[in-house]
Amino acid sequence: MEGMKIYLIGFMGAGKSTVAPILADKLGLEWVDTDDLIEEKEGLSIPEIFEYYGEDRFRELERETIEEVSQSGPKVVAVGGGAPMDEKNWKRMKSTGEVVYLEIGPEEVLGRVGSDGNRPLLAGLDREERKEKIDKLLKIRHPRYNKADHVVLCNGTGATVLADEITRKLAEENELG
Repeated sequence: MEGMKIYLIGFMGAGKSTVAPILADKLGLEWVDTDDLIEEKEGLSIPEIFEYYGEDRFRELERETIEEVSQSGPKVVAVGGGAPMDEKNWKRMKSTGEVVYLEIGPEEVLGRVGSDGNRPLLAGLDREERKEKIDKLLKIRHPRYNKADHVVLCNGTGATVLADEITRKLAEENELG
């Protein structure tokens, strides 16, 4: 697994940012979260970037960040939920590392993110509207997410167990590859 990048993708609340440091530790790699890198670079939170500059500008920053990360050394990368929907991001991730989809169902998403104010795409929505938005976005994103190199089901599974499962899948692939 030397020299590789592992991109964790999935819907908001899937646990990408929680699993990344545990997985990185198991693999002896560093880890980054693209949302954190964007916030550091811009000096603004993700909700502030959405509010002040809009989603298009955020997606542009996300593309730049994924490009930079893809050109750096081996690491585990937690990627924002919408990033894989961008064709450039998708091709870059697939060509520079292994893409792992942390799959989560709509009810679990709602339970985990609830009324989290750091979720710009759900801001200002009541519970029923959030549920509808989550269902709609998942239906749009799932077909792309499902093209990942590996799919790991997350519903109710702890981060350490997920990191173990991902490590096992990567090791099996390397033995076969």
